Amino acid sequence: MKGWEKITLTALALCALLLAGVLVLRASAASGTVHLMAVNDKVLVDLTAENMPTVIGGALYVPYTMLSNRVHGYNLGVNAMYSSSRHTVMVSDGVRGVVFDPQTSTAQDLGGEAMPVRAMVRNSMVFLPIDWLCEYFGTISCSRIRTQYGIVVRVTNGAAVLDDANFVSAADSLLSDSLQRYLSTVDPLSPAVPSAAQPDPSAAPDWAELYLAFRWGEQAGETARLLEERGERALFLFTCGQLREQDGLVRELVGAGHTVGLAVTGDDAADCRAQAEEGGLLLAAIARYPLLVVSADGLDGEGRETLAQEGYVVWAAGSRGEGYSSGAALVRDLDPQQVNLVELSCGPGGAAFARGMLRAMDESGCRAYQFTAASLGPAA
Repeated sequence: MKGWEKITLTALALCALLLAGVLVLRASAASGTVHLMAVNDKVLVDLTAENMPTVIGGALYVPYTMLSNRVHGYNLGVNAMYSSSRHTVMVSDGVRGVVFDPQTSTAQDLGGEAMPVRAMVRNSMVFLPIDWLCEYFGTISCSRIRTQYGIVVRVTNGAAVLDDANFVSAADSLLSDSLQRYLSTVDPLSPAVPSAAQPDPSAAPDWAELYLAFRWGEQAGETARLLEERGERALFLFTCGQLREQDGLVRELVGAGHTVGLAVTGDDAADCRAQAEEGGLLLAAIARYPLLVVSADGLDGEGRETLAQEGYVVWAAGSRGEGYSSGAALVRDLDPQQVNLVELSCGPGGAAFARGMLRAMDESGCRAYQFTAASLGPAA
């Protein structure tokens, strides 16, 4: 080999080593350790300085979007949704769930019981303790895989095909691309510091925040199955008399993870409170289920406040299905700037209306939050 060729090759090798060193130094200066993200057999290439997983107090935190089937288009069976109105994140598998409130550094389950964890916020992104969530739900797991590009944080469920070693081998180029994208967003002099601050509303998703409630009717069971096939859960409302007559259905709804509430009638607060007490005893006897949510259309604001002071969460619909020609028309009318509380009937034609609504929701990328005692606080 000629002398000039040796010099050229040596120079190229030195350049390559220098470039690799620069990349490592940039990554190290930015965060100490780079944590890349993957879900099942997919590398998430949208890694930035704002959403990179981080270790806080010895616990690994990941951005809530990593668990969002709306953001990345996959379904882990455990889904995270951000409420732009309450600045909370609900993580649910359709049966159980946890609501994280970064503003108060608290978390509670769907029944309102406090949980021993909290979310963090960094640059308007909410971060969640992934190992705790894996243990809580039991259907997902998280592994850390050391690679030449950084530590890969991989969240999987039973749908994952490749084990960690084969996944890293197959995804080599994508992991490299993810690192390059991340480095392009890093300012080494301004590392992001996690905090418990309030998320920036401007960073919130742009789809409508929707809660669904269904009044009991002959098609309630069919409607519930439509929701479950799509991975949705909702609030189902019964009167005291309907609870007695539909005890089998009530148990099915509770077992499937839906919220069951009581529809109280009349315009007298004392009478509605008595109905709520009776409904609570019925639900406990039928399904060992606590009554936490009530609907009281006949009460004024003062009457609803009376129920709220008794510890009930009061459902108050903002719109009803009978005001629309089809479920698709209702979806088109949802307001992405506010909480949408929609109530539908399960009477004749109710399942067809719900089917059309769910189809339109799929087309628009909209999902329903489950109305629970923890999801909207002391009163709607």
